[in-house]
Amino acid sequence: NIQNMKYTTHNKIMLLGKSGAGKSSSGNTILKRTAFTSDMRLKRVTAHCEKEVGLVEDRQVAIIDTPGLFEKDGNKDEIMREILMRIKLQEPGPHIFVLVVPLGRMTQEDHDTNTLIEAMFGPRVWDYTIVLFTHGDRLDKKTINDVISESDDNLCNFIRKCSGGFHVFNNKTPEDQTQVTPLMKKIQTLIALNGGGYYKTELYPRKERKIRERQESILAEEAASILKKEENLKTKFEGEELNMKMKVLWMKEEERARKKAENQIRNRKVLNCFLLVTCLLSGSCFGDVHFFHILYYEGICCF
Repeated sequence: NIQNMKYTTHNKIMLLGKSGAGKSSSGNTILKRTAFTSDMRLKRVTAHCEKEVGLVEDRQVAIIDTPGLFEKDGNKDEIMREILMRIKLQEPGPHIFVLVVPLGRMTQEDHDTNTLIEAMFGPRVWDYTIVLFTHGDRLDKKTINDVISESDDNLCNFIRKCSGGFHVFNNKTPEDQTQVTPLMKKIQTLIALNGGGYYKTELYPRKERKIRERQESILAEEAASILKKEENLKTKFEGEELNMKMKVLWMKEEERARKKAENQIRNRKVLNCFLLVTCLLSGSCFGDVHFFHILYYEGICCF
């Protein structure tokens, strides 16, 4: 039973994109089953990051579905935070980002979505990205290459920026796995180009990197406590109910660790800022290269 298989090694593919782009449907097409809830009639389908595993083209694959960026009824910062803090779900990190985009002109919201993604993950994110166009049924007799060649410079330039190139899905025919085969080939090629590695913590922007590193440390420090909670759940639940309880447990633990990391870094910044002001007023720190090196590393800026 593919749904119940637990893989220790697999390619992690994170689906990104604005709300309604077709991320969940694309995940279902790749896995050839209804792994993620997808319903265009609902205002918001994916509220939290979700992971499903499966065997695709004889490869073990984990698909991570994410909440839609620029959700009409969602807080942008909270959605970004939800995607970034799910360390356990992503560990050791995504191998590939698949940016899901509806077929058509590149809108201002598309530009804003791309800007948001780079702000979250850093400029190297595009080295690990493939653009996946949805609504392939609208192509009629054209090919996706025809559409791209006829598109404006903004879209063409953005696609060139993404090292994995582009592909197109018709999610109305998920049973047509001939559309999945070339995507998987492109994914494997891009993974090879990146040396087979995943998107590491050090590639994130400095602020996010520091929070992420501290969050990872907190979770590691409290691993024994979390393990006890897991063992307790195993004595009370089993099967799918146990899986759901485990997911909820880790969501709470990651949320708590993220808040703790953010607070610790914020408090440390306030303390260092106070020390800097005190030092400047007293004149005792001038010429202390080590002191200013610490302030630079911590990203302290009081003025």
